Amino acid sequence: MNYMEGLTFKNKQIWVQGLMIDCPMGKALKTCPAKDVRALPLQERLTMVKQMEENQLDEIIAHHRGCLKEREGVQQK
Repeated sequence: MNYMEGLTFKNKQIWVQGLMIDCPMGKALKTCPAKDVRALPLQERLTMVKQMEENQLDEIIAHHRGCLKEREGVQQK
């Protein structure tokens, strides 16, 4: 089962809202799709997430999961 299949639309929104607040790794990479969005006022970021379609949420979550996995692998070496 794909991990995202187990998440409700609301849970995906909550997850992405958290990602829009700050980078889970402390410092976003230049390639992070949320990097520029994080410069916006908090309320604007949260509203933006509420307006996203599910496929947009899925793409953001997938990107961040891949980034986290890659960066954790680098740190463990």
